[in-house]
Amino acid sequence: IEGKRLAALTRLAEAHPGDRLLEVGCGGGHVLEQFSQARRFGVDLSETMLARAGKRLRSNAVLLRASADALPFRAGSFDIVLCTEVLEHVPDPAAVIRELLRVSAPGARIVVSIPNERNIDRAKRVLRRTPVLSRMLRTLAAEGNEWHLHQFDWPMLERQVTGIARIRDRIAIPNRIMPVRYVASLEASR
Repeated sequence: IEGKRLAALTRLAEAHPGDRLLEVGCGGGHVLEQFSQARRFGVDLSETMLARAGKRLRSNAVLLRASADALPFRAGSFDIVLCTEVLEHVPDPAAVIRELLRVSAPGARIVVSIPNERNIDRAKRVLRRTPVLSRMLRTLAAEGNEWHLHQFDWPMLERQVTGIARIRDRIAIPNRIMPVRYVASLEASR
């Protein structure tokens, strides 16, 4: 599933050599690592994750500690802005989406990915019915994820972008029948 998500992110980002690329919520840098041809920037709240990203990317990226809803960059700074598996963790996802748009240059590719909590929770329920797998899943919460502030799915993303952005493309991961993640490209509303 993660390989398909990374492939979808890469496809929708359409990175070219020299593009200025920002990942908001870069974590340990495994997404930024996919874009070696771009001039990479990453922000995260966690010093620990930024240190991991620094080790992974060496000096080939600028990494800063910052909040997703108050990015330390001028308007129009980036050709590509990524925000993957972050919106469900922030108090105000719409504020983060506005920030993604603010730092995007005209014509920029803005790509987000979100979990599909409903299908993830369904899969957990099914797996819990299998004795061997239920032991492996004991540490997971009965429903949802205790680290998520919001239960994201496709309708939730649509609500968050209303009046702010338009969804251009959507890719269901691993497939449209049972998506557990969505990758989408956004553009400013007109």
